[in-house]
Amino acid sequence: MTKHYLGADLGATKTHVLIADENGKVEGFAEGGPGNHEVVGYDGFQANLQSTFTEAIKIAGLTADDLSGSGFGVAGYDWPAEREPIMAVINTLKLSGAVELVNDTQLGLLVGSPRGWGVTVVSGTGCNCHGWDATRTRFGKVTGGGEVDHRA
Repeated sequence: MTKHYLGADLGATKTHVLIADENGKVEGFAEGGPGNHEVVGYDGFQANLQSTFTEAIKIAGLTADDLSGSGFGVAGYDWPAEREPIMAVINTLKLSGAVELVNDTQLGLLVGSPRGWGVTVVSGTGCNCHGWDATRTRFGKVTGGGEVDHRA
């Protein structure tokens, strides 16, 4: 049986939800509006995530139970205290597989670094920077800056 995975990048301007099989074949994709709770609130975050998830899963011809795992990169997820309310929204999707949540800036390191270490900088609606060494024992980040970007 082929395994399927969901990847979601929820930024301050747009959201991408992609479903692919274990070989990397894209089965479903949807784009939506802002997915940053600091921009649209948790209700807006939930509505946007639900609509893009529903569209992508429909295109893929799958259900939430068909997903072996899901990864979410969420803009605005900068502090440990934000994990619980963000996960509460993600849990409304009723995913049965493993779920991972990171700041959207970390997506660049997780999928863009062949060795799994380095520094990534996002300069979009907001500005963020994350980095870690090969053992992930040294970690650094600069977070926020959306207000600076809009005034510059």
